[in-house]
Amino acid sequence: MDTFKKQEILKPYFENSYGCAAFSSVAKGGIFFVGGAYGKGSVYKLPEEEVVGTVELIQASGGFVLGGEVYAEIIFFQTEADFTRFTEGNTEGNFEFGADAKVVALTAAASTKATTMGNQGIQVGMTADGTQVGGANKDAAPEYTKGMKVFTVSLGGLMYQATISGQKFNVSMS
Repeated sequence: MDTFKKQEILKPYFENSYGCAAFSSVAKGGIFFVGGAYGKGSVYKLPEEEVVGTVELIQASGGFVLGGEVYAEIIFFQTEADFTRFTEGNTEGNFEFGADAKVVALTAAASTKATTMGNQGIQVGMTADGTQVGGANKDAAPEYTKGMKVFTVSLGGLMYQATISGQKFNVSMS
């Protein structure tokens, strides 16, 4: 979560969201037309940042993909109802679908994403700490899609992708 707390542009989300799910490290890889990703994270109630559960992310993708990367991801939940839908409506796992275009070279990255959890603006940076997340404006009220907002930051790797993907989230509450 520290990677995202450093982002001034995300401050309104930490202050106004009911909760979040944060993945400090998600490993992603693929070759030719098949790829996948996996990571474990924590579920928090905000603004106290109280850990109330764990979450597992599993992703499968198809399209042109070559290489691997590690990234961090955070999902903000606007209201208690949105948070509950993610955490308790999870007996079969939550599924989300998206389309990605990304290039990663060591710690430098450029990406954009459109998903059923909301579009993510273009992000460009040379390091995880130097990457400014897109899709938000620090002077505006937080914007959500279906009660959620997702941000990712590349931590490193060597990868090129133009894919369609699906993510599944398995949540276990404390």
